[in-house]
Amino acid sequence: MTLNNLMTPFERRRVIEYGKDGNKVVRHWYDVQHVIGSLYKSKDFPNDWGELEFKLFVFFDGKCDGLRFEWLSHPECYTVERVADTMCRCRVDSMTHMYLELNDRMEQDKFIGNAEIEFIRQFDPAAADRYAKHREDFYARRAEQERTKALARQAEKDANRAKAQAELAAEKAKYLGWVDDMTPLRFGQVSALMDTSIRVDGKITTRREFIINCIKDGWVPQKKDGVTSWYKRGGEYKESNPRTEYELHKEGFVYVYKISKTEYDFAVYLVEHGAAS
Repeated sequence: MTLNNLMTPFERRRVIEYGKDGNKVVRHWYDVQHVIGSLYKSKDFPNDWGELEFKLFVFFDGKCDGLRFEWLSHPECYTVERVADTMCRCRVDSMTHMYLELNDRMEQDKFIGNAEIEFIRQFDPAAADRYAKHREDFYARRAEQERTKALARQAEKDANRAKAQAELAAEKAKYLGWVDDMTPLRFGQVSALMDTSIRVDGKITTRREFIINCIKDGWVPQKKDGVTSWYKRGGEYKESNPRTEYELHKEGFVYVYKISKTEYDFAVYLVEHGAAS
């Protein structure tokens, strides 16, 4: 038989359950009908989507408040045998089994709810106090575990930050003080250019190392403004717009190295500060 076809009469009984906040224990009155054993069912009620919902409660005698242990929908989908099996597996089919369940949770350091504690308090205040103490200690242990985990996460974050800062400092040190006051964005742009590999005189090096070695070897940066060139378009020769060119020169050498504005700025810094000597 499915729960929507129960024929047992309804009776008014009070139940222990959680309030709207899901934590505070409250007592509410319900019209309930007997299902099997200690199990009772509420009247069906529609939810926001028009589906029928119902609650299942356990009562261990005719005087005590009941305990809600399920809140389900679609009563036509549940048979008496199915919910009875669930009640047995959850060990709420008898007071003896409920004690066994709660005692096992204490031994295994598992959660015990306030509603269960209040339900037990009706029969055994001393046992309820033990379960309440376990609940308090359970949350204290969980809080300490979370605190320990948070400290470990923070320590890992601090270590990663220190590692990143050390790596950044090591990268900046390669520029001999030139980038010390640059913003992270600007330094990223500079290093993206200066750490690229180039071939100079048959050897592979980075632009940064190339500039440093050139300055050490006596090359000096020079800037030329207003440089133009001629190009042919439509059969006519035209002069380009003036531009600035950056070069490295060395006395006694005919050829020069063409460099970028960033490389020029780095070279000027090295010369002015004697950083490459």
